[in-house]
Amino acid sequence: MIARVLRRSAIVLGAILSRAMFGLKLAAGALAVAMVALAIMNYRDAEPAATGVEPANNETVIYRRAAPSQPRSEGAEAVDRKDEVGAAYPRAVQTVRFVNPDPPLSIAAAARQAIRRALIKVGAFVAFPGKESAEPESIELRRKRGSAILDGIDDYLWEVYQRAPVKKDSSGDFTWKDPTAAKRMGLSLQDYVIGGMDPGFREQLYNAGRAMDSDGINWSMLSAFRDDYRQRLAAGFKARGGNSLHGGSRRTGGYGHGRAVDVTAVDGSNPEDVWKWIDAHGAKYGLARPMPGNDPAHVQQRGESSSVASTFRQKRSRVADAGRRQRHKARVKLATAK
Repeated sequence: MIARVLRRSAIVLGAILSRAMFGLKLAAGALAVAMVALAIMNYRDAEPAATGVEPANNETVIYRRAAPSQPRSEGAEAVDRKDEVGAAYPRAVQTVRFVNPDPPLSIAAAARQAIRRALIKVGAFVAFPGKESAEPESIELRRKRGSAILDGIDDYLWEVYQRAPVKKDSSGDFTWKDPTAAKRMGLSLQDYVIGGMDPGFREQLYNAGRAMDSDGINWSMLSAFRDDYRQRLAAGFKARGGNSLHGGSRRTGGYGHGRAVDVTAVDGSNPEDVWKWIDAHGAKYGLARPMPGNDPAHVQQRGESSSVASTFRQKRSRVADAGRRQRHKARVKLATAK
């Protein structure tokens, strides 16, 4: 009897609790629906009624209970409160039009403008700039990079390079290519075209160039060092990127190892005079023109060029030492005389 009574009590209690939980859930659902409805009503109440006049994209409509008597602010135009828009509302309405010189753009238009600003035009090409903010490297950074500094030789070769400021051949004017490649590497033009060549090759070119000057040959350079990027910009008969003796990464090792130049004559002179001189005297300086038909301006190292460059380097060192000794003797003699 007691067990039956307890079971009946438990069943009744469970039913009561179940109905209570259902009631709570129903009340919570009703509350949520009421809150959503209230939010929608508040939102719609805040919206202006539809009229035949729509504000522009750069206009802000301000509603207030009373129109304050304030002077018009600079840069904003107050519209008369008795216009059609204000008359449609029981409250005073004022439309403020803000001056916007730059109308809003769509996402696609903004993306196009951003891409256009990021691109640079290089001759007939359009490309992304590399290292736009890079400053030209100092001599210390060049030394850390592994490039030898040959002051007298580098200055002479740079002067020769500038003798023909406009670089052009049968393929057209390509004066812009070396500066573009130098800027991409963060180097000055001189450090790029001259400092990018192998030190031994610079020794050979320096001595051959001095000899050409003595023989009255007005020579210059169309191009000297070229990295892989610059090689891709080259036109006409050329090696593939990375395989150029001008400074290809695979062929030479890149910057500081270029072993070829393209030579020409200054304006008013015949470039064939330069090429013929190289053919006649180039062996003495370890230089040759291996492709006189396809690429007559191309000059590169030949044979045992390392020994030739070493001989020129030792000779230059002896001359420099002799000059320093003479200057020292002159200073001692001047000090003794005083």
